[in-house]
Amino acid sequence: MAKPKKDQYDIDPGDGLKRGIIGAWGVEDKHERLQKYIFASHAARRKFWREYGKETGFVDLYCGPGRARIRETDVIVDGSAVVAAKTSEACTPFQRYVIADIDKELLAACESRLRAVGVSNVCALCGPAEETVRPAVNALHKGGLNLAFIDPFNANLPFSVIETLGELNRMDQLIHFSVMDYRRNLSTMMQDGRLDSLAPGWQKAVSKTMGVEEKRTAVFLHWKGLLESKLRYKVSDTIVRVRGPNRAEIYWLVFASRHDLGGKLWGEIANLGPQRGLI
Repeated sequence: MAKPKKDQYDIDPGDGLKRGIIGAWGVEDKHERLQKYIFASHAARRKFWREYGKETGFVDLYCGPGRARIRETDVIVDGSAVVAAKTSEACTPFQRYVIADIDKELLAACESRLRAVGVSNVCALCGPAEETVRPAVNALHKGGLNLAFIDPFNANLPFSVIETLGELNRMDQLIHFSVMDYRRNLSTMMQDGRLDSLAPGWQKAVSKTMGVEEKRTAVFLHWKGLLESKLRYKVSDTIVRVRGPNRAEIYWLVFASRHDLGGKLWGEIANLGPQRGLI
């Protein structure tokens, strides 16, 4: 059951803007890998900008307010877009940031926090990801080098979002696949249409004779196959399994790139500890 909205946010006394209230699990895992990938790829961004004169861009279509407090603590953490900005500004900055959120107030908070760390070129779009993804793509340099961090709150991730981002040839995607929600609700998702949105054509991958776990694996591999066959991505075999306090898997980090360098860099930085795993 979703928590009431009043329990999801409070006001940050430092800037008077909303911040999220989140669980401790998984935040460090994804942010450390995001930081390391942005730093590892900074030479490629520098080459695109300085030698080719082409912009580099960062996309976060589920940006939230850009700051959060760990529940039942006073620990404050940056949101993913701010983490990306701080990391890139310390090496080779992205020339453009595109952020989006369905909540106008949260979007404005994230934009303000990006500008507070020195980012000036921000395109902020309000609406669900399936609607903001098209103007997001239009805001980016068509021949540039881009990274999208796809970090939805649950398994309701339309494949059309990934597909539209993939219209840009040099669009690496780091995708949060919400495996806990997916495993708990797969049967319901099969019936209510959400799985059609997440993994179009999933019916071809499953049979009535399969057990529940077989179906889960088959649908995920079908989704991965869509990235590879339909979108021409190379999906890294290094899929990071992030676990909660009870060791249950919460989400997987899936990296997709069309270029060997992206996969090579991800393979080098993804394996930080025992959370990693191969599918």
